[in-house]
Amino acid sequence: MRKILLLLLGIFGLMTQSAMAQDRQVTGKVTSAEDGQPLPGVSVVVKGTTRGTQTDATGNYVITLPKNA
Repeated sequence: MRKILLLLLGIFGLMTQSAMAQDRQVTGKVTSAEDGQPLPGVSVVVKGTTRGTQTDATGNYVITLPKNA
């Protein structure tokens, strides 16, 4: 019985570790403040990091961030 309990606790611990380590994706669109047109090739950077991306031809971007960012 004790071995089964320890096994279940171990499995539960592994499951919570993987859930905590998941990244998240942030998406958005960069547009001009003057006319609302999409801005292609704009750099989007997470403040305080070197993680970044550029907008596509229609001003859209996708960036993957750690859960704690």
